[in-house]
Parts: sequence; structure tokens; C-alpha cells
Amino acid sequence: MKPLVLIDVDGPLNPWAAHPKPPNYQPFDIKVGWWRKLRIHLDPGHGPQLRQLAEEFGAELAWATTWSHRANTEIGPRLGLPNLKVVEFAEQGWKYPAVARYAWERPLVWFDDDFGLHREKNREFVHKRRHLTTALIHVDPATGITAEHLAEARKAFSRNP
Repeated sequence: MKPLVLIDVDGPLNPWAAHPKPPNYQPFDIKVGWWRKLRIHLDPGHGPQLRQLAEEFGAELAWATTWSHRANTEIGPRLGLPNLKVVEFAEQGWKYPAVARYAWERPLVWFDDDFGLHREKNREFVHKRRHLTTALIHVDPATGITAEHLAEARKAFSRNP
């Protein structure tokens, strides 16, 4: 089955906790109401890096973010990413139940900054997928995705049968 690369926005792509922002990040104002804007910071290099990772392993890129479908209109175009499928979250237990359904029996690399939430659900998710490549790559929201995170993803997929 086709491997899966899941991407969260806030933390991995928008390093909200970084002061100052890491090099290469550019500010973008996103309209969130009639008169309100949200400033985010993105590294345009992440788009090509994530596309290359997916191409190397024949993987599908998908959003796993509370930005939901807005990630395709507000984030993806700024990174040069095509429209991606979106994992829909509707229930308790953070993102794990929805990701489990979406990923099913596919090898998985997931970039997120909140794996510390719902620790019991995390353990249960990883345990149920122990027969599959399941790399939950924690990204510090003060750094965003780095070359080390991408190397970790490549290492995980290279172990995939």
C-alpha cells in the first residue's frame, strides 16, 4: 500500500513558539474574519522538501491539522504544495482515531508538535500499528521542520518492507 506522510501546520510548518523566527521563514497574514488577521510564518522550502520526501518513497502527502481544508487554500499554495487530502477530526482522543481510519494499514510518517497530548491514546495508536512503519515525528514549535526531521522520516521509510 502507498505510504503516507501526514503534516500538521502549527508547529511543524508555522513555528509559533519561535522568537525570533528561524531563518528562511516568511510572514504571511491570513484573514480570519472581516477585520481580523492571523500572522503565520512559513518556510517556502518546506513544500519542495516534503514533495521530494513523498516522491522518494511513493508516499501520499496529506494534512493532519486543525486548519482542515483551509490548509489547502492558505498554507499549501504558499509552500508550492498541490491540494492535499485532509484527515477529518470529529471525535475525542485528539487526532488519533481519525488518523487510524485514514492511514489504515499503510506505513506512516507524521509530523506534529502535540504528540504529548493524550498519552494513553498515543500508546494505543502506536501499539495497534506495531506491525507497520509508524513514525510519529515530534517537531518543536520553536524550530519547525528541520533537515533532521526529514532524515528521521527517510530512515523510518527505509526500514519499511
